[in-house]
Amino acid sequence: MKVILGAIKEFNDDALIMARQLGSEGFHFNTPPIATSDENYWTVTALKWLREYTEKFELKLEMIENVPIRFYDKILLGLPGRDEQIENYIKTIHNMGEVGIPILGHHFCPTWAWRTSITHPYRLGATVSAYNHALHDDIPNAYTQSKDHMVRQNPDLVPPTQEDLWNNFTYFIKAVLPEAERAGVKLITHPSDPPIAKVAGVSRIFICPDDYRKADKITNSDAWGINFCMGTFSQLGGEETVMEMIEEFAPKGKIHMVHFRDVQGTVENFSECFVGEGRYDPARIMKALMDNGYDGIMLDDHVPFITGDTRWGHTARAYTFGYLRGLVRALEK
Repeated sequence: MKVILGAIKEFNDDALIMARQLGSEGFHFNTPPIATSDENYWTVTALKWLREYTEKFELKLEMIENVPIRFYDKILLGLPGRDEQIENYIKTIHNMGEVGIPILGHHFCPTWAWRTSITHPYRLGATVSAYNHALHDDIPNAYTQSKDHMVRQNPDLVPPTQEDLWNNFTYFIKAVLPEAERAGVKLITHPSDPPIAKVAGVSRIFICPDDYRKADKITNSDAWGINFCMGTFSQLGGEETVMEMIEEFAPKGKIHMVHFRDVQGTVENFSECFVGEGRYDPARIMKALMDNGYDGIMLDDHVPFITGDTRWGHTARAYTFGYLRGLVRALEK
């Protein structure tokens, strides 16, 4: 297992310098802004630039999580034009394979990650993101400061049902997986966050372990796997649900990366927290990953905002990085 840093949506030399100075060997980007406005896929040139940018700091580009939403909104919603977007998605996959970027993450959630606050009080002025289902219809998504999402941006669209979303996912994944196999790129699916059947009036899938069992049968490919966001599964059922996922999917080689984060509270009313202060014991979870054969990358995801920290969260991420590396070293001994 390899603990790395990342979860950043911009080019930030300080973040990569800190990652290498702390001893990370790899880095992870989420929706990096590498494409020009008239492109509908990531070119070899753009991806090669991103890889070389990462390598300047003696780091390996381990994966990219999410393409820009305009690359696959029609895929998600099953709209006319999705076949063209699928062809462009395949171009991105092949180009990633050509430049040696091994993992591409995606979600399948029309309303994205949703929070009712990103300034929820935590401890002596530190703040965290939080979600209260009783408020979500009245409060805009705090991540975007609005209620805008793909369904709202298509006013004539009837919101997709869960059945629609499964049909759209199946159409998409069956088209791209053979190309991912050829390119040597893993495609991994992130759960909807929060994992609730309907948010902002729009249905969601990938909200429980059964959804991943269903996707595993649909895909039936070594090129597909799970973007294992433990905070999302902890929202559902704490340590028990996180363990259930590890013990079932890790031995099958279906977990390809791990988001080590956690929450306090439950799925309809929770706030995020530092690792070790939530619903699962990180040492038990780390040991379960090792015992079940996981040998991939892991990193923090959302972290608390500490007074005086940067927007990316240098201080909070350094804390989590050290915490996770210490657990790995202890368990290895």
